Amino acid sequence: ELCSVDRLNLLQLAPGGHVGRFIIWTEGAVKKLDGLYGTHETPSLIKKDYRLPRPLIANPDISRIINSDEIQSVVRPVRRPPVPPPRKTNPLRNKGTMFKLNPY
Repeated sequence: ELCSVDRLNLLQLAPGGHVGRFIIWTEGAVKKLDGLYGTHETPSLIKKDYRLPRPLIANPDISRIINSDEIQSVVRPVRRPPVPPPRKTNPLRNKGTMFKLNPY
């Protein structure tokens, strides 16, 4: 299946929203993508005032960041789920409950 760089479609590149389709790009297509969307250093030549979004996080080692002492010192402790109250039983039908109420 062929697709023009000018008419890229997310459903063609990732059908069903599942990323992972094998795509072969030509050198001319990559150059045209740089002109269409720009790079991190240069803005787009075709789209007006369009810049590629910068990554929000520079360090991809999230587990090390989350488990660091600086973060763990300000994170509140894990909440334990509340213990459900005991189920009320009818003493007229439950002999154990009747014995607790009137042990004689």
